[in-house]
Amino acid sequence: MTPKKSSTDTNKKKSYLAVDDQDDSVIHKNKVGDYRSFMNLVSYTKEHRGAFIISFALILLTAVISILSARMMGEMVEQGLVPVDKDAAIKFALYVVALEVLALGTQWIGRKILASCSSETIYLIRQKLFRHLQVLPIQYYDRQPQGRIVTRITHDVEGVEEFFTSSLGRLISALFSAGIALIAMLMTDFYLGGILVLSTIPCVLYIYFTKAKMRHVNRQMSRHSSGLNAKLSEFLSGLDVIRSYGLEDWSLRHYNKSVDRYFQSQLNANMVMAIVQPMSAFLVSLPLIGLVGIGGQQVIAGTLSLGLFVTFVRYCERFFTPILMLAREVHVIQQAFTSAERVSSFLKEASENEVLGSGDRKDLFPLKGDIEFKNVWMSYKDENWVLKNLSFQIHAGEMIGLLGTTGCGKTTTVSLLSRLYEYQKGEILLDGVEIRDFDRDLLRSNIGFVSQDVIIFRGTLRENLTSQDLSEETILKACLETGLSLVMNKTGLRLDSMIYEGGSNLSIGERQLIALTRVMLNNPSLLILDEATANIDPFYESLIHQAVHRLMLGRTCLIIAHRLETIMSCQRLLVFEKGQLVEEGSPEALLLNQAGHFAKLHRSGKQKEPELMESSYE
Repeated sequence: MTPKKSSTDTNKKKSYLAVDDQDDSVIHKNKVGDYRSFMNLVSYTKEHRGAFIISFALILLTAVISILSARMMGEMVEQGLVPVDKDAAIKFALYVVALEVLALGTQWIGRKILASCSSETIYLIRQKLFRHLQVLPIQYYDRQPQGRIVTRITHDVEGVEEFFTSSLGRLISALFSAGIALIAMLMTDFYLGGILVLSTIPCVLYIYFTKAKMRHVNRQMSRHSSGLNAKLSEFLSGLDVIRSYGLEDWSLRHYNKSVDRYFQSQLNANMVMAIVQPMSAFLVSLPLIGLVGIGGQQVIAGTLSLGLFVTFVRYCERFFTPILMLAREVHVIQQAFTSAERVSSFLKEASENEVLGSGDRKDLFPLKGDIEFKNVWMSYKDENWVLKNLSFQIHAGEMIGLLGTTGCGKTTTVSLLSRLYEYQKGEILLDGVEIRDFDRDLLRSNIGFVSQDVIIFRGTLRENLTSQDLSEETILKACLETGLSLVMNKTGLRLDSMIYEGGSNLSIGERQLIALTRVMLNNPSLLILDEATANIDPFYESLIHQAVHRLMLGRTCLIIAHRLETIMSCQRLLVFEKGQLVEEGSPEALLLNQAGHFAKLHRSGKQKEPELMESSYE
């Protein structure tokens, strides 16, 4: 007897979106220690490592000069003020002022170089992230909310930027100052210096044991920030639907839930910092009390000179102030570590080359257009097969229609031709060559794809038509062939006219004509039309049909459509059902089989024209 699946298992199976890498359920897989996080941050500096070393050297020199200044102040008391030697007091006072000015200068130069290098480093990180965005496989974007990706590029980079531009300078300065002061104390009076160092152990331990809590609350803030951005992105993209159905209050409630979660995580972080920082300050001040008590007794007893006591006080300031600074900065540093962890995790995501691979065959382009699927199996996740044992053959120059109910695998089939997704079993041959053997970029440049949803970027019409350095005459000739020039003359649109994001200042038909002109300029060997004439008025539909027929000449063409009259002119039809090819033949021949799938679709189409939206995950 097959065991019954629990609801938890079912939910996991149905869950398609990837879990956030800062979620408690998976954090242990991506969790790295502070040292590793710090080294991840340091790895970004390799382009400017020399300049960073120079800035660190200047900061170290500043720490050494500050210690010398403290020593000179002790000498001023010992040799000038105590014996009432005015000349000696003035001389050492001038030494102190000169050393402090010199320390200020070296620190300013060092921090200036550090700030410049940090800005350059952040710029390189942003470039690296954007380049990585461009090489990630499509399946990554299918499973990641858009807001989560935006958070990586904005919020997490800002966390790293805060570390480099602010925290790194303070951290290095504090470490060098505390280290040099420690050495100076031990060399001056090992007994008193050792007591002071030992007295800092409670503060150091407190900082060490509370940093894990700080890291946890920062992770929670980062995760809820991702969720908030994802929800905002979702509602912005669906604003027309929200308005149409009067869902403003519904969307506000859901958005407020995300805001409340982020707000609560911020309150938790503030609560932790409100406890950690005052306690750290208290523990740092305790050794100073010990210095006054023990050192004061030694001064009274005559075993410690007053000048040396003043020197020790100054050493303590140079030692304990940086520790207090570290205690205050620990939340910023932990936030930076969390951000670096997320950025590194994002950059480790497998690229399209790693997932899909790319062949090196470049000798067969342009393609003839012969296509053959041999027993192809494909799934987006695990073994939930979307295509099952799919086999068919298309000859060069044929016009083939693909149809079936929503989710039957039509869009997935044509996506495999462009190597947008990987198939797990079988073979796909183009001109008799396995598709994996082709150079992937060249393969895609030989396939023209026009979908119902046309992507339009903010920019000029020329920039939206081609990224190649083509002459205006060539572009206008393509516009004439597709009918876009007719629309340009009618509306006053020019190649240098500005197009808004998403083509908001264009009609659906105008966007579709732009998409067809793009394909015409690219001159592909294969043409794929996915509901290219859906939801378009008769004027533009006529123009688009004429443009499509001109594009089809001499090319293998695959047409996906739910409107049956769109594909009645095809030479052959491939009818899909649940990821399988169930019928194949000419429209006339398939209609003769009244019990067949196509005949049923045709009858239902005559009763009611279906206008179904293609599933994103067919």
